[in-house]
Formats: sequence, C-alpha cells, structure tokens
Amino acid sequence: MAKKDQTGSAKRQMQTIVVNNRKGGVGKTMLATHLAWFLAEGDRPVLFVDLDAQGNGSRTLAAAAHGGVASELFDPETTLALTAAPGITVLSSDERLDIVDLDDVPAMVKAMDSLRSQFAYCVIDTPPTWGALNFAALTVCDHLVAPIEMKDYALDGVEHLLKAIQAAEQKGRGGRKINFLGLLASRFNSHSPREKENFAQIVHAMGKSMIFNGVLAQRDGYEEAVAEGVPVWTLKKRAAVLAGQEMRFVLEQIRDRMDGLPAKEII
Repeated sequence: MAKKDQTGSAKRQMQTIVVNNRKGGVGKTMLATHLAWFLAEGDRPVLFVDLDAQGNGSRTLAAAAHGGVASELFDPETTLALTAAPGITVLSSDERLDIVDLDDVPAMVKAMDSLRSQFAYCVIDTPPTWGALNFAALTVCDHLVAPIEMKDYALDGVEHLLKAIQAAEQKGRGGRKINFLGLLASRFNSHSPREKENFAQIVHAMGKSMIFNGVLAQRDGYEEAVAEGVPVWTLKKRAAVLAGQEMRFVLEQIRDRMDGLPAKEII
C-alpha cells in the first residue's frame, strides 16, 4: 500500500525496473536509456543506475543530472545524498564496480530502500555476464524486462535467465517473487526466416503472455540516437521516425505491465 504524506494524499513509492540478459549485444543499454527518457516524461523524477562497467548508459545519458557513482550503493560507509529532481538523475558506472562481490549486496539493498520515497522510477542497467552486480540488481528490483535476440540457441539463453531469477528470489529476496514482465525481441530481423522460426519457438515454450507485443527491429536510427544521447523519437529522419514509433509502443507495454494493465494490440 502506498504511504501517505502529511496532507493525507497517497505518495507512490519508487518502482525499480531492471533490464537484464545474460548475454551482451542484445540492445540492453539502448532499451534501458530509452525507458528512462520515457518514464521521465512529464517531469517525473527517474533514477538511472548504471551497473555495467562499460559505462555506455552513463555516456548516453551524459546530459542528465549526475548523482554520483553507482559503486557508492555498495559502500556501507557512504550515505547517498540524492535529491530527486524532475527528469533523470544518473548514478554512473565507475571502476570500483569491478570489485563488488556478493558480500556487498546488503549495502545496496539498504541504499535503495532509502531512495524509495524520492523517485518515481529507478531503471537499472546491468552487465552482460552473471555476477554479483546482476544478483544485486535482481535482489532489489520490482520488475524485470529481458531483451533477447532471436538467434540460434536463444531459448538456451532464456533458460539461463530463468535460473538466475530463481537464484535471486531464493538467495537474495527471501522467496519474494520478481515481477518478470517478459521477453522483448530486440535487434529483430523480420526478413530472416530463421529468426521468425526462433521467435515462434520461444512463444511456444514461454507462452504469449511472457512475450511483449511488438519488437525492436534492427534499425540504424537506434544507434544514431544513442550516439547523440537523445531519444530516437526526437530524430527527424524517416528511419528514426519509424524506430521512434516502434520504441514508444514497446515502452508503453513495459509501463502498462508494471502497472498491471492489459496488453495493447500490436501496431
């Protein structure tokens, strides 16, 4: 239940969503940064936590407010002094993330709890390989979305992800379930019979409810947007316009699933 402020009105607690897949090159950071831009519309305060040591998300969101470095979440001696402001505040990637281990996870849990009353949303971008940082992200999240390429052995990757979710629920969350929003076909080649076949295989194995309506196709517009540090829907080229429509439909799906709303029909 949402807490109430001194005026008696309901105050919504921060919703934390993790973008995760145990594989690199699936468009994870591209999705995470666009999700942050989307959720921040209307001057909502959004926290972006970059746990990927490559720091691509931090660079893409360089124009956003800087709130510190992400490794501070794992330091029990550090008190985060963040003041939520309209728009995106970034806890950027830094080299100390490389030494985070499982013993540091409780400090992150405590730090994230302290921020729940300040931000409307928190988006966490994660490394491509499984380790303490991914475990920590799944431990503190409310929701999880997994972008996935429809290449061969994609289903094997899904099975590894499901095992990671189970491990986090049992060992990090005391049995509390993660709201797994579903799998999102990313960098999808609609002209590839092989990818279409793999997509159908995953739908059959997972069920339609675990697959998002809509895909993120392989488009140059996405790479251009990330390089310029702006949402793809703000670019004017035709390819970017199509990508922007596609992206916003997917992001609306993510938001609606977070809020428990019924699925929209595919555009």
